[in-house]
Amino acid sequence: MLLAVLIASWVKYEEDEPFTHGGSPMGLLYGLISLALIVLLMFYGIRKRAYRSRLGKLENWLQSHIYLGVLTFFVILAHTGFRFEDRVATILFVVVTLVIASGILGAVLYKTVPRALTEVESNLTNDEISDQLNQLGKAMARLSSQKSDSFQQIYSRLMSEVKPGIMAGWRLLFRGGRLGLGEQPKDLSAKLARVPLEEREDLRQLLVLSRQQKELHIRLLAQQRYRNILDFWLYLHLPLSIALIALIAAHLWGAFYYGKISWWISR
Repeated sequence: MLLAVLIASWVKYEEDEPFTHGGSPMGLLYGLISLALIVLLMFYGIRKRAYRSRLGKLENWLQSHIYLGVLTFFVILAHTGFRFEDRVATILFVVVTLVIASGILGAVLYKTVPRALTEVESNLTNDEISDQLNQLGKAMARLSSQKSDSFQQIYSRLMSEVKPGIMAGWRLLFRGGRLGLGEQPKDLSAKLARVPLEEREDLRQLLVLSRQQKELHIRLLAQQRYRNILDFWLYLHLPLSIALIALIAAHLWGAFYYGKISWWISR
């Protein structure tokens, strides 16, 4: 409904004003509405952290934040009059677009990622899984101590499969839950055959522990990957929002300093 009102006002504005621009009376009105909407959108961050506040449900605030954010884009577009001649204003519009686009992305992620996260979450926290992984690693190390070279080589290969690798935290954002698991050693069968018979029982236990370790490691990676996706979105949206505030201040200062608004206020 608000978007329909905006479109109707724009049609009337375009009929009455042959040169639509942000410094016209109607353009300034659109600018003031945009500023008010941005302030309201910023207040969501305060409301989100005000846990004892009774000022509306947080879910309703989130929905308003999303829909009003999209509406703000069109109001700002009307404020520009579809003219992008001012460099700061143009950069500001680009940043606004990025903020709104990242906000939409965040809304999609917060709808899909938690659902996917519940499919891989267990009764164990990340710290508890890490502790179990350490215990399994120590148990595998004890089994491998004072064993033959073939046994030691198998142990080293199995442990190398669960090493995170370089930049594993960043790669988690773009790859699946098996990130960090090494490829299955092609020569593992040959190494198994070279293990002495008296060590075969310990080798069987080692392989069982290794399988448990891999399963826990995959689950830990999957959980962390989904959490990293949500954190990555926040690290994208928040700095852009801060940059937006700074650019708005620069835009307003430039408008007053160069007299683009003062002439209308003095009328």
